[in-house]
Amino acid sequence: MATWQSCPSYTIDLDLPLERRFEKIDRDIIAKAMDLLEAIRKEMPPSAARLARLLNLRTWWRFSPEAKAIARYAGLDWRWLMVANVSYDLAVAYLGCSTAALPGADGPVVARNLDWWPEAKLAAASCLLRCVREGKLQYAIAGWPGSIGVVTGLSGRGFGLVLNAVSSNEPAAKTGYPVLLFLRKVLQDAGDFDQAVRMISRQRLCVGALITVVGTENPQRVVIERTPTRAALRWGQAGLPLLATNHYRAIQQPGATGPNAEPSPNAEPSPDEKMPVKVEVPCGRYEALGRLTADLLAAGRIDTPALLYALTDEQVMQSITAQHVVMQPSRERIEMFVPRRLLG
Repeated sequence: MATWQSCPSYTIDLDLPLERRFEKIDRDIIAKAMDLLEAIRKEMPPSAARLARLLNLRTWWRFSPEAKAIARYAGLDWRWLMVANVSYDLAVAYLGCSTAALPGADGPVVARNLDWWPEAKLAAASCLLRCVREGKLQYAIAGWPGSIGVVTGLSGRGFGLVLNAVSSNEPAAKTGYPVLLFLRKVLQDAGDFDQAVRMISRQRLCVGALITVVGTENPQRVVIERTPTRAALRWGQAGLPLLATNHYRAIQQPGATGPNAEPSPNAEPSPDEKMPVKVEVPCGRYEALGRLTADLLAAGRIDTPALLYALTDEQVMQSITAQHVVMQPSRERIEMFVPRRLLG
């Protein structure tokens, strides 16, 4: 028996009023999402709920109506829902992830593990949310009921994006955009792959992040390494997998950018800024995933089962791996799975 299980998928009709968009989501998975939210809430001080109003100010109330509509439907406090959607910015140390972007016959294919805490409750609540307007896909989120921010997402405009956690030596930027909510903004607003790359490269963020972006053609594969104020781009090479785990490989810390960097227009250069150098960081998952996906490319096998076997290899999968996702923007394809062992 396969060690993974497919997740439920729900269509969110954006033509409906906010209050009715979530009616087709099963109550059972809503209940599991509430268990997840409660686990996140217990790890935060009661004062964290106050962050919700600051988040509204920082994002110009962009996500507040949706958060309140979901909260009313699920019977919970919208403030904690907002806080849960910035959990990445508050708890980077708890997170991992492994991502490979591979050249395919019909454009890039992305395979990723989401290593996120609390893994069992997240796996139980995981589902695909496909958001459509007039029957046409606008964007899809691999998340859970209540996902407003994005960790893995597919745009109907020909690109997909994936977040990997990373710790930056640069202090968190209080005026930076929360990472998960910013990726949702990119997913909705970017007109194509190139605009998505520009947006991610230039926006001041709250904390650091590694963001893989792929388009519909194989040269459109890039890992954007971000500190709160700086960016470096690692582009995929022809015929080879492009990988990301949880280390900077193009940014020299502190304060330097890679050769293809597009610094934030708001960034202030460090007075002791050094020339960038290529950094080789030992990482067993990075090396194992590189070998496994290179073998799949050599064999001409980058189908979903083959990629899932690579993602669940004992050298790649972690104890906190909660989701597996395979995505191909050229076909508007996104598939989501969770480890069976986490489902009891």
